[in-house]
Amino acid sequence: MVSRATVFRIQKVVALVGYCLARPFARVRPVSWLVGVHELASMVIQLGQALPGSVTIVEKPHAFYGATYDVVIERGSGRWNSVRNFLLGPWMFGSIAARARGVIYVGERGFLHAADDEREWEFRFLRSRGRHAVVVFTGNDIRSPELMTRFAEETGFDNIGAILKRQGAPFDTEVYETVRRRRANICDRHASAIFTAPIDQLSYLTSSTLPFPYLYPDANFAGDQRKFDELEEIRIVHAPSNPALKGTAVVRTTMERITEEFSNVTYIELTDVDNETVRKTLADAHIVLNQFHAYMPGVFGIEAMAHRCVMVCSADPSVEPALEGADGAWVIASPDTLHESLSSLLKDPTALARQADRGYLWAREYASESGR
Repeated sequence: MVSRATVFRIQKVVALVGYCLARPFARVRPVSWLVGVHELASMVIQLGQALPGSVTIVEKPHAFYGATYDVVIERGSGRWNSVRNFLLGPWMFGSIAARARGVIYVGERGFLHAADDEREWEFRFLRSRGRHAVVVFTGNDIRSPELMTRFAEETGFDNIGAILKRQGAPFDTEVYETVRRRRANICDRHASAIFTAPIDQLSYLTSSTLPFPYLYPDANFAGDQRKFDELEEIRIVHAPSNPALKGTAVVRTTMERITEEFSNVTYIELTDVDNETVRKTLADAHIVLNQFHAYMPGVFGIEAMAHRCVMVCSADPSVEPALEGADGAWVIASPDTLHESLSSLLKDPTALARQADRGYLWAREYASESGR
């Protein structure tokens, strides 16, 4: 059995060889950015589509998105596939980085996945060769449950990090916090740019950061407003990827009351379905109940607004500085105010289309592939 340290040394050699062999072709076959390597909420493919000339590489495709990537590293099991899986990532990292401005990392993983150094070797490799390391954090990859719990105690709002810490190991362990401290420290020292949500993903980062980059594909914006012409049936959708973190228990309790009080309301809950099914459902939905322990709307919230739905969630632009120009784009509701907020919407159904328009226009300007 080859040790992890030995595999890491081999991967470093493979990356260096790949870089040296590809460097002479940098001007002949240039690449804008290498984007990878762990797909989360379709961010790798969205960044790839928004950056002409980029190359997208993932360990494995996301189960719910039918996206096509330039390179998929892991394919099957067995001895030869294992060798391929260990060597292809470093090879592609070195050979593509030689022709690119740099690497955009989505999440916490690197291309040399035998490493246990929080990508420090990769970052140093890039910087020493005049390349950029850009990091896009998406949630628990940088979020500190300890810091989030303190913030929850200060504000009285039960946020995602506090919920995670109450769930126990690994989220309540010192090892978990130590990893996030080290990850933040390495990014502070070596990353050319860091994208995050400073409140929703409260962390140990100390350097200046950029707002989380929602880049929802232009082609997926559905501007049909006709679903609001006839409101004999009002369809309300909730699609929790993690019920405990999204506030699904509160949503279900609230919707039991709402469907009793408003006979024309239909509640639809989507779980474990592919993105195509989600988008088809959103096309006909009027209201979307998103997440109620977060300070950001998330990709599903952007999808909802892009499909001209009235989006309801706990994200608050007055709290989260990453939400530029978002005042009025959605209906802000906490677990305690969700019933009241929904009731107000349903008592004035003629206003739904106008609210949906506000969300659609904000998403188009601030959260689309071609937006800001």
